[in-house]
Amino acid sequence: MGDELKELGDSIAELQRLLGESSASNHIEEEAVKKDKKETFVRVTEDKHEGWLYLAKPQEGQTYTKEEVLLLLRKNGIKTGYIMSNIIAMVKKGVYERSIKVALFKEVVEGQNGYYEYAFDVNDINIKNPKIREDGTVDYNSVNLFIGVKEGDLICTYHPAVQGEKGYLVDGTVLEPLSVGELPVIKGKGIRYDKDTNQYFSQFDGRLEFKDTYEINVNKVLVINGDVNQLNQRIEFNGDLEINGNVESGVIIRSTHSVSISGVVEAAEIRAGGDIILKRGIQGSNKAKIIANGNVYADFIEHSEVRAAGEVKANSILNSEVYSDSIVTLTGKRGTVIGGYTHGRKGISCVNAGNSTEVKTVVHVGLETKDYLKNQDVMKKDAYLRDQLKDVLFKMNEILAKKKKNPQASQPGDLAELNMLKQRKDEYTKELQDNQMEEAVISKVVEEARNAEIRVEGHVNRGVIISVDASRMPIQNSTQYMIYKGNNGVIEGSVIVVN
Repeated sequence: MGDELKELGDSIAELQRLLGESSASNHIEEEAVKKDKKETFVRVTEDKHEGWLYLAKPQEGQTYTKEEVLLLLRKNGIKTGYIMSNIIAMVKKGVYERSIKVALFKEVVEGQNGYYEYAFDVNDINIKNPKIREDGTVDYNSVNLFIGVKEGDLICTYHPAVQGEKGYLVDGTVLEPLSVGELPVIKGKGIRYDKDTNQYFSQFDGRLEFKDTYEINVNKVLVINGDVNQLNQRIEFNGDLEINGNVESGVIIRSTHSVSISGVVEAAEIRAGGDIILKRGIQGSNKAKIIANGNVYADFIEHSEVRAAGEVKANSILNSEVYSDSIVTLTGKRGTVIGGYTHGRKGISCVNAGNSTEVKTVVHVGLETKDYLKNQDVMKKDAYLRDQLKDVLFKMNEILAKKKKNPQASQPGDLAELNMLKQRKDEYTKELQDNQMEEAVISKVVEEARNAEIRVEGHVNRGVIISVDASRMPIQNSTQYMIYKGNNGVIEGSVIVVN
């Protein structure tokens, strides 16, 4: 009972203290109003960035206190951002009948997202801007496919995100900075991360491969200074390959990454997991094969077969079979494709197609016949697998229903058959999933080819066959400045407007 009385006494004392403070506050407010002869006023700018105070001169013998002024400001909507030096000066020095700025908003300080600072020019990693010769052709000799690094070289530095600072208006409204975020950690082979400095270094001598913002590899490189001929006719290397010489006929070159050849390539076979650049071009004598999982760049392509998962760029293509899953671009002022078959799934751009002797030249964009056939095969297989799966499930349900209805009637072979059907079901299900993945790949191919066009910025000679998807249109009369596209199975041509 004694403890309860003590707690009650404490509560009463606390209540009296709070009432006392309230009375004091009311007194301050009353004093502030009393001295306000309807001349004292507070002004807040429309954007609530500033608060101003005009104090009327008090009656003889009276003064303002800092507490009274702050109460007056709060009463009139100024709740934060006080310029205390101005308020104190007004009170102590008796600054009356003048408008003084007494509150100022705090601007938001925006933060910064995390970012990578590279020790090299990212644009130099990819072939983008080779030099243009005076005759308008592209000098592929000026292109460096690789950026070399030494062991311990700095690759990049990560700068973590910096959080912003909140701001506020004088009425107390909080201004939030934009949210910031960190970037993913860079992954790759042949690089070392120093967590103390947030820096990435090369683990050994090699060549940089910049796949995207968050994947950088340092690949081993094999440099061959001189020609590759019958003496060393087969080269296989797990890394980048750089040949500072010619590649003669009969040579086979295979690289898991990129291949750069500074000399002329003859009737050789070159396969690369990345890009292939032929700085002096290729004269293949109808025997050369160039196959890249990336892009192919060449000064010229003659009497050769070229296949690229990426782009194909050259100054000229002559009597060759060229296939690109992306775009084929003929560069320079001549930019010519003559003879053979040139296919670019997403498009072809050249200056001239064919020549005055009317040599047969096929340029094709969009889907090839093999793409249509593959799409049909996938659709047929999908229907077949679904039917087989449906049949298996029906038989399984029959056995299970019979067993559930009359367990005694189950035959010894039922369990074996059920297990066999289950195995078939799993096999069909797996095949159906694989087929659906293949269907997704084909759908992507179809989408990529949807808006493919053939663009000729110079002459389209008689003898050229324009082909889009399954449609073909022989050029009967030479013309120029044309764009060809497919429209519901019909090839439509339109004139390029030349300024």
